[in-house]
Amino acid sequence: MRNSKIKRVTEKQLLEKVSEVGEAVSARLNGNYRVECQATYEIDGHRVELYSAALTGPELLDGSIKGQLLEAYKYGIENGQPVGTNIQLLNDSLYAYSFPLRKDTYLKTTCGHDFALVILSKPQLVKQL
Repeated sequence: MRNSKIKRVTEKQLLEKVSEVGEAVSARLNGNYRVECQATYEIDGHRVELYSAALTGPELLDGSIKGQLLEAYKYGIENGQPVGTNIQLLNDSLYAYSFPLRKDTYLKTTCGHDFALVILSKPQLVKQL
């Protein structure tokens, strides 16, 4: 049997970790990050989804929390409103850290992406604390 301990983690600790990981991924993608253009990446063990403001499709129509978040970013970008970072609890075990891409980044200028969601698993975050 393996030794395991029950870890008590507060919501504040989880949100701080989400912010820490999200900011690190944001800094990386908003830096000189040059990769093949695609919609999803795996960065430091976390799924990163990239979107364009021209987004259409079932993601916006499903009424989910993620769909509402995508719709808010789409609306803000299309209407020239400032958009910033956001942390959202998607369900009992997933967080999304969302952020806009800077205008001069490779992923925006070459790939046409406007914003990103870092999908973070609660169990994985707890292990990192």
